[in-house]
Amino acid sequence: MKRIVIIGGGLSGLSAAYTLHKMGQEDISFDLYEKESHFNGKFETVKRDGFLIEKGPDSFLARKKAGVQLVDELGLSSELIANATGRSFIYNGSGLFPIPEGSVMGIPTDETALAASKLISEPGKAYALQEKTRPYQPIQNDTSLGEFFEARFGKELVKGLIEPLLSGIYAGNIYNMSLRATFPQFEKAIEKSGSLMTGLQEPAQVNMQTTGTKNTVGAFRTLKNGLSELPNALVGALPSDSLHAGKEALKLERKGTGYSILFADGSREEADAVLIAATHDVVLKLLDVDTAAPFENRPLSTLATISLAYESTDAASLKEGTGYLVSRTHDYRTTACTWVHKKWPHMVPDGKMLLRGFIGKAGENWIETKSDQELIDIVLADYKEMMGLTEIPLFAEVSRMPHAMPQYDVGHLERLATFKKNLAMNYPRVHVAGMSYDGVGIPDCIRQARNAAEQMAEEVNKVD
Repeated sequence: MKRIVIIGGGLSGLSAAYTLHKMGQEDISFDLYEKESHFNGKFETVKRDGFLIEKGPDSFLARKKAGVQLVDELGLSSELIANATGRSFIYNGSGLFPIPEGSVMGIPTDETALAASKLISEPGKAYALQEKTRPYQPIQNDTSLGEFFEARFGKELVKGLIEPLLSGIYAGNIYNMSLRATFPQFEKAIEKSGSLMTGLQEPAQVNMQTTGTKNTVGAFRTLKNGLSELPNALVGALPSDSLHAGKEALKLERKGTGYSILFADGSREEADAVLIAATHDVVLKLLDVDTAAPFENRPLSTLATISLAYESTDAASLKEGTGYLVSRTHDYRTTACTWVHKKWPHMVPDGKMLLRGFIGKAGENWIETKSDQELIDIVLADYKEMMGLTEIPLFAEVSRMPHAMPQYDVGHLERLATFKKNLAMNYPRVHVAGMSYDGVGIPDCIRQARNAAEQMAEEVNKVD
């Protein structure tokens, strides 16, 4: 009997365990170990006074098929809900301005809509509108998103329109973020068409995620009773004797043709293959220094969300839309706000209002020094300016995610390739899956984990 050990009981680890369980190979056993007392990772749904509040992830992209496929396999397809569509805005210090129609992840494609926008000055728009005729020189090496887009549209449009959207996804700095590791489709679009504004008008690219109002079906999906139903369903589908909570792995060591895992309680477990389903800080702890060296000193951003419930939508002066992002041209602490009652109306009682604010940027760890009330006060101060919000909320829910978001900075793909080469050489049949490697989204983590599970099952069958 061959044995596979999974370290990490969040979505990635559970998805890998589920895949192995479904394969049903009688000559392979598996066990999953999680240091916390629960298996839902960063997922947490709170039900309070008729409100459904997500303190972790609230949705996933439907166009990335791994998420929808797993939901279907778990029998939850009837629970899927698409987000309500509507305008998104950017707050730039002087007001909320709509993102121009037809923008794809913040990149403008509609010349008329961009020309009419009040987000950018007339000189800034004039420069950006020349993008279609601006010569493109293919880049030889990875570059930052900021540098790539500045060369096409100019700094003002990047800072005022593109940066708030792309930085928000990774809680990162787009002047550090890798083009090829985060949004390689932009480079492909311009190589094919010679222009981003032209290349992103193709239907396949527009479906990627249009941030104007042309979509009739939302790009995101959640579950009716909260997204924590996804890890809960995975746990329910797995044999309980294979799941071990409160077991923190400290070190992974080779032992003969297999591995020995040392746990914090002093116990050891043996395995023929191991999946580390966790961010790279766990890899640095478990593996030897030389193998994990490509991830040494790679940052993890600290984030928080503050959900504020109100008796009535009259509490704030909101435009018709689903929320806004905050331009980083000013020193605001909040980075975005979702108008949950408009984007996800099933989460909020009729007539009431729920706002979900986001704070945390790459290189900032001040969140860790603030109390919950201090974080609430910071958000309320921004909202007073941005939305004229002065009413006291019914309640607030604070969610902290310390050192949670990996940064895919320039050179990420090269670092990842070096790490995987080291891993194959020094730890055969040891794999990784999770936010630090090949995509931070829910479908990305599911895809990585399920692929790793299938590969490990194939590998251990070849071990004598």
